Amino acid sequence: MTKHQNGVYKPEEAVYHNDGREERLLEFIQSHPKYKEMQGKPEIILAAIDEYGHKRDFLMNVGWEKGKIVAEKLIPELRPDFMIELGGYVGYSALFFGSALKRAGGRKYLSLEASLKFAAVAAALVELAGLEDVVEIIVGPCRDSLRNLRQTYPTGAADVLFIDHAKLQYVNDLKLCEELSIVRPGTTVIADNVISPGNPEYRAYVRESIGDKIRRVDQENKVWMASLADPSKEQSLGNPYLIYETTLIESWAPTGEPVSFPQTQTQTP
Repeated sequence: MTKHQNGVYKPEEAVYHNDGREERLLEFIQSHPKYKEMQGKPEIILAAIDEYGHKRDFLMNVGWEKGKIVAEKLIPELRPDFMIELGGYVGYSALFFGSALKRAGGRKYLSLEASLKFAAVAAALVELAGLEDVVEIIVGPCRDSLRNLRQTYPTGAADVLFIDHAKLQYVNDLKLCEELSIVRPGTTVIADNVISPGNPEYRAYVRESIGDKIRRVDQENKVWMASLADPSKEQSLGNPYLIYETTLIESWAPTGEPVSFPQTQTQTP
């Protein structure tokens, strides 16, 4: 793949999603002069999405520059069979990474998205790209979907987990993945936006030692017991015996600003 020629995305506005732009994106693609060429061609669809982000409305996608690090470097190196993303939005990363996983011989790419509207746009683009045999979009609250995965895929530890949903939920949902053994030794976790806009809680968690994690779990166990009475405040404890090797890679946001991405963590016992 080569760099798109459509330029960077428009700047992020005060309101930057869920205002109809996602539906307008689908309309833009379906009326695009290259629509017929998009059949079975994820790269042409990705170029059209970037064109929309450049000419029409900002889109909170991972973007071309960061995306190609995962699609062209990490996935070919890791050769994952089973990959999960938390936060699918309009399907940009599912198209980008799902097609890369398919080329690498992978079996399944699961995209978890809470919004029915966003998932519908993503599903239409996945179908257009001809990736339904690999990419599966799962709609619903993230934590419910993760628990359901353990029933649908009982031995389904992720080879790669890509996190790009609500920043405040990164750590809690990663801990749940640890508890469910979706993330376990050998899994690589890739997290977007840990430097810009920033996620110090996440960066601190993946750098904690086992001893610090055990001490913290003892303290958080009281919070966990209290959460049983109020599921909306549920906090996962994670697996304190997992540690992460961390790497930070420099890249650019879709709007052209330099950022550090991704922070990758390969687990070791």
